[in-house]
Amino acid sequence: MSKNSPGDQTDAEPPFPTDEELLAAGYVPIDFSNMPDVADLVTEAGHPFPHHHEIIKAGYVPISRRERRILSRPRMAQMYWIDFPHDAYAPEFVGEHPGIVIRAANSLHDTCIILPVTSRKQKAGTHFHELSKNPNPKGQEEGRIAYVVCDHLYTVNINRFRPLVHKGKAIYPKVEPDDLTAIFAIVQKVLGAAFGPAQAIVAAGTPALATTAAAPAKPLGPKTLTLKGR
Repeated sequence: MSKNSPGDQTDAEPPFPTDEELLAAGYVPIDFSNMPDVADLVTEAGHPFPHHHEIIKAGYVPISRRERRILSRPRMAQMYWIDFPHDAYAPEFVGEHPGIVIRAANSLHDTCIILPVTSRKQKAGTHFHELSKNPNPKGQEEGRIAYVVCDHLYTVNINRFRPLVHKGKAIYPKVEPDDLTAIFAIVQKVLGAAFGPAQAIVAAGTPALATTAAAPAKPLGPKTLTLKGR
């Protein structure tokens, strides 16, 4: 039997991931041409550096990216990969998920407000919107339904953004206008339910506050701050 026969396929190493797969996993390309060999690198105390799985097992969490990976500010309705905190607690989103921009950035040093997107089917009665079309071409090809979680608003730094990749190129797809209108309606409903009682309390107390402010105990005059002569 030859080495390339089908019987030897179980012993073959898995193919190395493509650039697109590495980018999707959150890896950043680095130029190692001028870096020294780190195969035998040890700490100052002489201990070998632990492997990645050993670090995770010890309870450490990978930090989020810190360098900006987009060249122009995000626009309304665009979809990006968002690098959520890696130490988030349920039901917070953790790790990398797609998200929809609902408040655009004014510059590359600004923040955006986004809503996370997931392919996990959402429970009836919760605040979500099923997109009529998955903006991610890969999701379209795989027949994945995209749900926008409308009660998870996040203000995120642009450094957490990564563009989607299709056929080796960065893309910046948008949700359909009708979907965006439906998303804003749900967000408005969520915020109204959250702030309605508080607004009612403030409104009930406003007349008394206004009366107090309009009638000061002592009118202010031109000599209010004048010092008396000796």
